[in-house]
Amino acid sequence: MAALEIYQLHDGYCYNTDSLILSHFARAFLKSRISLLDVGAGSGILGMLCAREILNKANKTSPQNLPNVNLHLVEKDMLMAQCASLNTRQFESKIHSQVHCVDFLDFHTDIKFDFVISNPPFYAKGALQGTNMRKNMARHQSFLPLPTLLTHIKRVIKPNGSLCLCYDARELQTLFYELRICGFNVDTLRFVHSLQDRESSLVVLRAKIQSKSPLRILPPLFTHNSTTQTDNTDELKAIYAWAKTQSIKITPNELESLYKKIQKI
Repeated sequence: MAALEIYQLHDGYCYNTDSLILSHFARAFLKSRISLLDVGAGSGILGMLCAREILNKANKTSPQNLPNVNLHLVEKDMLMAQCASLNTRQFESKIHSQVHCVDFLDFHTDIKFDFVISNPPFYAKGALQGTNMRKNMARHQSFLPLPTLLTHIKRVIKPNGSLCLCYDARELQTLFYELRICGFNVDTLRFVHSLQDRESSLVVLRAKIQSKSPLRILPPLFTHNSTTQTDNTDELKAIYAWAKTQSIKITPNELESLYKKIQKI
């Protein structure tokens, strides 16, 4: 399997391990016929990994029947949206995909989605912001408050649709409260720890509206064996191997040139 090429701005917010863990977690909830929405898509990594997973599963189980994937990506930063447009061209002959360069709160569509995935900004109010506004928008929830985000997701998701998120584990109480206020029930959850003796830093979960299922708490995911950055656990190595992504850093000028080329095709 060829690596998934992901164009990213060299000075922008780049996808990280959180995105790969979330996409890997989401695999269990994907179906071959699906309308899929990636909120705050950035370079499009979440939606693309989900789409590729569906395609790969179909090739193994029924190669004669192509899945029906309708992928929509919402990203308000124009340059990041252009990156997503470049990246999703790898699937153009296999799925329908569309990038919407708009603030999610201004995103309106007649489509109701089977599956919504997002790595939303979850730095709390008052957290120190840097000088890079593009990175600030991706990290700080002041640019997309959680209650507002969930309220709008509820407007575009099907009654039996799935919502997959990753979030700061320390804010789990707030996250559960806001999900419940919006009518979502969390039915699957997994804590992520950097080391076995460290507190959880991240949580990934699936929530649904029409669900009364009891909460399943999966075994924890440990990412490292030691404090050495490259000393990854076997499970994290397996996630990296599954994701198989190649980050290609480009400047805004290089992006403009590449984007103009695809506009002419």
